[in-house]
Amino acid sequence: MNQTWFKILAAMIVGSMLKYAVFSVVAWVVIDLAVLGVAYLLLRRDPFTDMKHSMIFIGGLTAVNILVDIGIIGGMLGNLILLGLLAYMMFGRDYNYRRRR
Repeated sequence: MNQTWFKILAAMIVGSMLKYAVFSVVAWVVIDLAVLGVAYLLLRRDPFTDMKHSMIFIGGLTAVNILVDIGIIGGMLGNLILLGLLAYMMFGRDYNYRRRR
């Protein structure tokens, strides 16, 4: 795991701490979108990261976080969806292509 992903993880942790300090659902959505923007800016600077797959993963995380924040899906279902997204990114349709390369 390179330093770019540690910075993205730190941005996600800071965003999560901000969400505990603010009690507005609208602010939670804005914080999630701000974290997505920070992740995009950090990934854009790293030439060795696959931008497309990384943004699909982080965009999926953000979408699930927003759905949980506004109460459309529950926390447990959100966690299961995130695990499914992680499994798809690790073992999904491009797995055989990466392996043959």
